Amino acid sequence: MKKVIIFGGTTEGRILAESLAHEQIGSVYCVATEYGKQQLESSEYIQVRCGRMDFKEMAKLFSEVNPDAIIDATHPFAEVVKQEIESAIFTYKDVPFFRVVRDEENVDYSNCTFFDTTEECAAALEKINGKIFLTTGSKELAVFCKNESIRERIIARVIPSEESIRICSENGLKGSQIIAMQGPFSAGMNLSFLRESEAKVLVMKEGGKASGEAARIVAANKAQIPTYIIRRPEEKVKGYSLFETRDKVLQLFGIKSTEYGVVEGVDTKIYVTLAGFGMGFGSITAEVEQAILEADYIFGAPRMLVGIETDSKKFPYYLAKDIVPKLSELAADIKFGTKKAVVLFSGDTGFYSGAKKLKEALDKEPLLKANILPGISSISALAARIGESWQDAKLLSTHGVEEQLWMPLLTEQIKHNEKVFVITSGSKDVRAIGEILKNLDTAGTPRFSILVGTNLYADEKVQRLSIDKCGNFNEDGLSTVFIKNNKPEAKVLTPGLSDIAFDRDKVPMSKEEIRALSICKLQITKNAVCYDIGSGSGSVAVEMGLLDSSVQVYAVEFKPEACQLIQKNIDKFGLKNVHLISGIAPDSLHDLPAPTHVFIGGSGGRLEDILQVLMKYEKPIKVVINSVTIETIAEINSVIKKYNFNDVDVVQIAVSKAKKAGDYNILQGQNPVYIATFTL
Repeated sequence: MKKVIIFGGTTEGRILAESLAHEQIGSVYCVATEYGKQQLESSEYIQVRCGRMDFKEMAKLFSEVNPDAIIDATHPFAEVVKQEIESAIFTYKDVPFFRVVRDEENVDYSNCTFFDTTEECAAALEKINGKIFLTTGSKELAVFCKNESIRERIIARVIPSEESIRICSENGLKGSQIIAMQGPFSAGMNLSFLRESEAKVLVMKEGGKASGEAARIVAANKAQIPTYIIRRPEEKVKGYSLFETRDKVLQLFGIKSTEYGVVEGVDTKIYVTLAGFGMGFGSITAEVEQAILEADYIFGAPRMLVGIETDSKKFPYYLAKDIVPKLSELAADIKFGTKKAVVLFSGDTGFYSGAKKLKEALDKEPLLKANILPGISSISALAARIGESWQDAKLLSTHGVEEQLWMPLLTEQIKHNEKVFVITSGSKDVRAIGEILKNLDTAGTPRFSILVGTNLYADEKVQRLSIDKCGNFNEDGLSTVFIKNNKPEAKVLTPGLSDIAFDRDKVPMSKEEIRALSICKLQITKNAVCYDIGSGSGSVAVEMGLLDSSVQVYAVEFKPEACQLIQKNIDKFGLKNVHLISGIAPDSLHDLPAPTHVFIGGSGGRLEDILQVLMKYEKPIKVVINSVTIETIAEINSVIKKYNFNDVDVVQIAVSKAKKAGDYNILQGQNPVYIATFTL
């Protein structure tokens, strides 16, 4: 079995052991304490040896294991251990040996002071007043605690092991001076520690990227305090980066890595944060701000990038088709280590945002790993400005949506709900909303209160508008609209409008009871596409359209007088989701979207031709046909028998309605109607 010995207890050691195990290469993973193995994934290919060893014990281990390679992935400041490893290697047979060195950080060191030794750093602290946030670990603690004036001001952050806490206690630190926590710590967390402890200086070792060096320096710079850094010891043996070491070991065993030095399925090269940018800098959350500060690359619309003053590379991309290829290209060029990227989305990532689709695309890229941070939406901001809640309101967005899709939905929501919030693309959408409100406001007394917030958090303006002013709105910038309906109409959830609700003239019309039953038989669902063939007065089409604004209805009719009447009824009910198609079926059906539900009230003698066109669609279609003539009934029965349709249901309905005759009501019969239902 292929086997290596890894001296670890570090992030690099853990990653090496786990990535080699992924390739079925065994390792004896050596750590000084129990704590050093806690973060390691359990694997049959990893054998953990716990406890400190001198060079003789190491040499004995080498003889027992007979490894194919030995790796020193200990901490950069573990000088004693490194010397013991070198001595043990010298006494052992010739075997490949690799020492891992940490990648350098790319960070602003302008507020940092470097020291060659711990003693020099401790001496400099004597001249600094105030609390000292010490993150050098417990081993060097004695040097800092010799001086009582320093010891009393120390806040020491150490790993939560019994040994570390014991060393803190032995050196005179009180419980209030000890923070025992496991990293990694983000810059935001470090900043919180610095502010909470009222630190006047941050002390750390030059640990490199895996130690979270940059996150601490960024936090200290943000807190406007200096950072004292103890330089890492100079390497006496040639070292390799983590991934160089891993690849060299793989090459020993004839395992080929990718051309970018990455073993597939193991490594992430860029950690991508999809971040809600709110309405701008004044509204971003602290975690989004921190992600921006730590980012190597930032993507977003140009208006978002303008005020970002960091050393990161910026790309004015906001579409997945541009972002994903660029990130993949950047990741491919990273030979060693990892980078961070932020993609900025206006408002909140969970509300009408492209974040979800972008994450799905990024999740397919092996070198990229994405997470999402929320932001503050303009709706929640406007609600706060005007003192309204939004949890009981309807929320919509017209931004980037075609009018034929959002206008019927918004009309329905305004008509039947007390409160509606709308994110718009700008003044054009606000004017269109004004027209909707004008058409709905027919009672004579004002029903609607309208407030518009423009450019929230940046030269913002929140104003109350009348319907007329809303229709003439011309403010530059992004606007969010709040509409309050003082008299919302209760929405009827079933078909069944009275016949007198429609304009009719002399055009034939399905009677209300038949119309209601036929539409119920169709079992129309949300987002359905419905045909009303032989629409006549358009009563069936109108009732289908009124069921839900997501339903798209196509009223097909060839008689000019009937077409005029259909359009009149569509306009009467203010429906934007019902469309008049002037023409003969099936010829006029070819350019329409594929239907899910079809009502046939008149076929013009071409029923079989119509059904043959409908049968060409792949998805099942629910069909309801009405007939009052014997000839059409015979035609319906013929096609049902010929094509053997599914779920056939045939019913004949005879309706009698009461009619006033003097002091009496006489039941007057209507023509019986034959209703056939089936699935194509």
